[in-house]
Amino acid sequence: MTSDDAVMGTAAETARLPASRVSQWARTAIWRDLYPHRGLGGELRQIRKNKDLVVAGRPCRTFFLNHSGWLFRYKILHNGDRQIVDFILPGQVFGLQACFFKASLYSIATVTDASVSAIPLEAVDRLFERNLPLAKGLFWSAVCEAAIVGEHLIDAARRSACERVSHLMLELFVRLKTTGQTDGMSFNMPLTQELIGDALGLTTVHVNRTLRSLREDGLIKMSNKCVTILDFDALSLLADFDNSYLGETARALRTEIASGTPAICPAAPSMHG
Repeated sequence: MTSDDAVMGTAAETARLPASRVSQWARTAIWRDLYPHRGLGGELRQIRKNKDLVVAGRPCRTFFLNHSGWLFRYKILHNGDRQIVDFILPGQVFGLQACFFKASLYSIATVTDASVSAIPLEAVDRLFERNLPLAKGLFWSAVCEAAIVGEHLIDAARRSACERVSHLMLELFVRLKTTGQTDGMSFNMPLTQELIGDALGLTTVHVNRTLRSLREDGLIKMSNKCVTILDFDALSLLADFDNSYLGETARALRTEIASGTPAICPAAPSMHG
C-alpha cells in the first residue's frame, strides 16, 4: 500500500466515524501529526507565563498547537480596557485565524507556562495536498472555536453575571474533560478573577461576589485553583447551558455523574488576583 493509499484509507475510515467520535479523532490526528518532527517545518517552543505569543496589529504567518499550559486571546480597546475572546486549553490548535489577515486582529498571551508547536502557514497547503484527515482535523478545530466564541457573545449580550460565571465553569470543565484533564468532577483553573472578569465583561468585585454565591448555594466548591462541580444539572439549568456546541461529551456526563462522587483536586496557590 502506498502512503497516498494509506491517507485515503484513513480518510474513508474517518468519514464512517459516528458524530460522537469525530472530535476525539480530530484531536488525536492533530496531536500526532503536528509535532515538529513530522516534517511540517515547525518548532517546539517553551513560553513563560504572562507573555504575548501573538500581538494584534502585527503580521503572523505561524499557527500553533498547545501541548501544555493555558493561554487566552484578547484585544485592548481604545480606552485601555481588555476584552478576552476565549481561553486556549491544552490540545487546542490556535492562531490560524491571524495568519489569513494582513495583521493579526487579536493578541494571544499565556496564563501559565506553556509548551507549543509553532507551524508555518505554508504547512496548511501541504496538509490539504497530502494529509486529508489532518486537514479535516484543522477544519474541525476552527468550527469548534467559532461555536465557543458564539456562546461567549451570548454571554456578554444576554446572560446575567451569575449565568455567565456558571456557564464559563461548565464550559471549561467539559472542554478539559475531552482531553482527560479533569479528576472526577474537579479541574484545575489557573485563572485570576481579573481574567474571568475580562472574559465575561464583569468587574473583579462582581466576579468575587458571584463565585461566593455559587459556593454558598452548593453548586461549586473552590479550593485555591481547583474547581469542583457539585451539582452539574442545577448549574446547567442556572446557566442555560446548551452543551451541544461542545459536542457529545457533555451529554455523556450525566451517566458518569450519577455513578460517582466528585473528586477533590490537590491544593494549589490562591486564584485571587
